[in-house]
Amino acid sequence: MPSYVNPFTGQTIQPSQVGYESLTIATDTILQWPVNGNDNLVVANIIDVTASVANLKLYLPAATQVSVGQSVLINNIGANTFTVVKSDGATISAITSGISKYIYLTNNATTAGTWTSVTFGAGTSAANAATLAGYGLTALSTTLNQAYGVVTYYSNTTLTAADRAEFAVWAGGVGAFTLPSAASVGNNWFCIISNNGTGILTLTPQGTDTINGNASQQLQLTESLVIVSNGTGWNTFGYGRSNAFAYTQLALNVTGGTLTLTSPQAANTIQGYSGILTSNQIVVVPSTVQLYAVTNNTTGAFSFTMKTAGVGATVVVPQGNSLVLISDGTNVYNAASGSASSITALTLGNGSLAVPSLKFSGDVNSGLYLPSSGTLGFVIGNALAGSFTAAGFTATNGIAGGTF
Repeated sequence: MPSYVNPFTGQTIQPSQVGYESLTIATDTILQWPVNGNDNLVVANIIDVTASVANLKLYLPAATQVSVGQSVLINNIGANTFTVVKSDGATISAITSGISKYIYLTNNATTAGTWTSVTFGAGTSAANAATLAGYGLTALSTTLNQAYGVVTYYSNTTLTAADRAEFAVWAGGVGAFTLPSAASVGNNWFCIISNNGTGILTLTPQGTDTINGNASQQLQLTESLVIVSNGTGWNTFGYGRSNAFAYTQLALNVTGGTLTLTSPQAANTIQGYSGILTSNQIVVVPSTVQLYAVTNNTTGAFSFTMKTAGVGATVVVPQGNSLVLISDGTNVYNAASGSASSITALTLGNGSLAVPSLKFSGDVNSGLYLPSSGTLGFVIGNALAGSFTAAGFTATNGIAGGTF
């Protein structure tokens, strides 16, 4: 079909058009092009339409009377939906309340023509909440809301990036959660963990990652926390401690030197230390009142000392021993050192040359043990120095410094 063209460029243009029209319709309405003197119900550049009843039709005029590219912006400012249709009644677009449609002609070869519509905008725009919802978020109507998906575990598991913002509930016996690599999930990944099971739940990082500076974190029954990645390790907050199972355990591998415990580390009443010492080990606890049960499972011919940062009493914990220690904020004491009592009977293990049953804090390699029934052995430097039996005393290396 012929179109209006620019006499200077030869390109298709729209004919002269009315800029704005405001219409209120109560019945199906036929529009006309503003040519040949038409001035009633014309197709303006912009039309504000109010439909007094629902489901009315707004007819566009014949497509053959204008050029391709002819366009109109129709805005529904009323409460009822109406439909814009071609001259033959075929639907172009339904326009709901508050919505604007930009409609333009792409082919005028027929009277009805070919029209395209674009949602030009709404009076108030709204994002699709369901599309935006991700980990820790859920869509309620048109809004985003916080959500913690509850997942119950009965066997050991490794958490992944997809567990972000999850509420992980442990419901088994003794178990373990392996955390994802902090570097892989990045800074700000978090998970809520609760131990609702029947045994201790241990949280273990991967690689060189730590939790509050520790190699692992234990949750007693009914305990919970929020664990957050900082990109290189893990921190926790909101730690809910059990009233029934108040003690937690710190397990550290040490090699010697001075180790100053962090506040989260020192909060563990039960502390176990292992590793091969290459120098004397000093563990510095915070200057506060606390009770510690310390086990020294280190090896190597070096001492293991517990102290505060101040100048006060210290305690040496022998290798292979466990001691209950008291800190008054300045001094560290052996809780049993000031007690006075009598023992009517004491039963020891059989022991061995390597680990005598009765030994001394100053020399754990010398003492007494039971080589066999009815024999009492004397150990010096992990070697048999002599023994008593019912037949008498035997000196393994003879008598030094005199004779009988």
